[in-house]
Amino acid sequence: MNKKETLNFLKKLAEGLAEMFGSDCETVIHDLRTEDEIIVAIYNGHVTGRKVGDKLNLLGVYELEEMENGKDFYNCLCKTQDGRLLKSTTVHFKTKDFHFAFGINFDYSKFYDVSKVLSSFMKIGVDVTKVVTEDPNEKLFDGIYSEAVKYFDKNPKVMTREEKLEFINYIKEHGGFSLKKSVVNLAKYLEVSRYTIYNYFKELGIDPKHK
Repeated sequence: MNKKETLNFLKKLAEGLAEMFGSDCETVIHDLRTEDEIIVAIYNGHVTGRKVGDKLNLLGVYELEEMENGKDFYNCLCKTQDGRLLKSTTVHFKTKDFHFAFGINFDYSKFYDVSKVLSSFMKIGVDVTKVVTEDPNEKLFDGIYSEAVKYFDKNPKVMTREEKLEFINYIKEHGGFSLKKSVVNLAKYLEVSRYTIYNYFKELGIDPKHK
């Protein structure tokens, strides 16, 4: 495309994007081959307060040399003089006959304010997830089981049968089998079946009906 065709295409694109994303989205075209690198088209110019014919404004983000060399910038943070936050992107359309800089500046200040409100609303103190979902009986049994392991100073999985009987009796004496699902939990920790646990109970004289 020649210079005129390219500019017409960019104007249509700029207008379409501005319409699609609303009044917070400014689209702008600079002709970087003019003396003052002026704006030749702009839509929703109220975002930055600029108009057609204004000189190039780098919004405090871009370096002039980089802009003139045709370097593209994507999703950069800019700030207006009145403190509003912009997301800014600039891409170049450059040949030996023309050089246009096509910019998109989106004012996301309102979204930022909303995000702060939501962040404050979603802020929590103590994480109660475990409190809500934990089985209190299992937690208590875990404590008694851990105490037994510490007392015997040996992994129950590698204990002899006699040692396991003593281990299970320790748990019984400390109230472990007065808790619900104690047999299920012990079988899980020892990696044996519940039938095996009931056999241990039989040898120790523990009544399984009370478990």
